[in-house]
Amino acid sequence: MTNVMKPISLSCFTLVGIILGVSFVYCFCLLQRDDSFLAYGHFFGENVTRDGYQVVFQPFPFAPMAGDNTTLNFSILDEENLNIHNIFSALIIKDKESNETIAQIPYKQYMYSDITIPYRFTNNSEYLVTLETRIIGDSKYQTQPLTATFDLIVGDQTAEYFKIIMLYFVTPVCAAIIVAILMYELHWKRKKTRKGRPTTK
Repeated sequence: MTNVMKPISLSCFTLVGIILGVSFVYCFCLLQRDDSFLAYGHFFGENVTRDGYQVVFQPFPFAPMAGDNTTLNFSILDEENLNIHNIFSALIIKDKESNETIAQIPYKQYMYSDITIPYRFTNNSEYLVTLETRIIGDSKYQTQPLTATFDLIVGDQTAEYFKIIMLYFVTPVCAAIIVAILMYELHWKRKKTRKGRPTTK
């Protein structure tokens, strides 16, 4: 019985260890504030869809603070989730509460539709970030811009971090540990029951 139980116990705790490790790495990447984490290729974040086009927004750092060297990153993708070439984009930033425009970055040509716009916020507040894009060759969006507006919170987001940690780290790990313990106990009880049965000669 001892030889049978050890591999099962080891496999359960190995599974828990793997989940712990993966969750830790994921949380570290999610919560880190280093721009070097910026990946080349499409950005991943909140998205808005218009007429088959998809506009994705992801700030870096993920939770910017006033005074940070923030980059506002966008991907404009077509129906096949591919980049668009030769676009013109402009950015408007408004205070969400007052609707006052605090920054307006004029149209600029981008040969590739994964774009990064640096901006330093001076106040911690809630903002509306609107990207306007004119797409060369599109009968509609060449003459009028494709617009996508996103909410952006600048300031202390400790409560939001806590929610993320609970959702993506603590809850899955606790669930995995409970499942592993239940599996171990169930198997142990079955083995004990089998051992207690009288053997027939």
